[in-house]
Amino acid sequence: MKKIVLVKCKMISEQNLCPGDAKCFVALSRKEGEFARYQEEGAQIVGIVDCGGCEGNKNRVICSLFLLKLQLNALKEKVDAVHVGTCIMKFCKRKDDLIAAIKEKAGVEVVEGTHPYAPPSIFGD
Repeated sequence: MKKIVLVKCKMISEQNLCPGDAKCFVALSRKEGEFARYQEEGAQIVGIVDCGGCEGNKNRVICSLFLLKLQLNALKEKVDAVHVGTCIMKFCKRKDDLIAAIKEKAGVEVVEGTHPYAPPSIFGD
């Protein structure tokens, strides 16, 4: 079973625009979106960090991931992949910098995206 970490948008999370990270959890459970890659072997979320905020810089997410690693080490958990949330992939102006920084430091696979549930339009079907 793969152990994964999610990186989510701080602003969307703090403003409760994605309550409880439900879309990511449901997509993982259903093995949909970028979680389809775990269809055979399974996966579980072992941690979630936020991006550090719109006013922040890429170092915040790196520090958060490092602190999460310390916690997971104490629990004898190893991370196999970091998923950058759909919230960041669809809406963040700084996503390229964030992803580059995560890829440079993570030491594991970095997957761009999580769930496929973002609506294509506001009022369309």
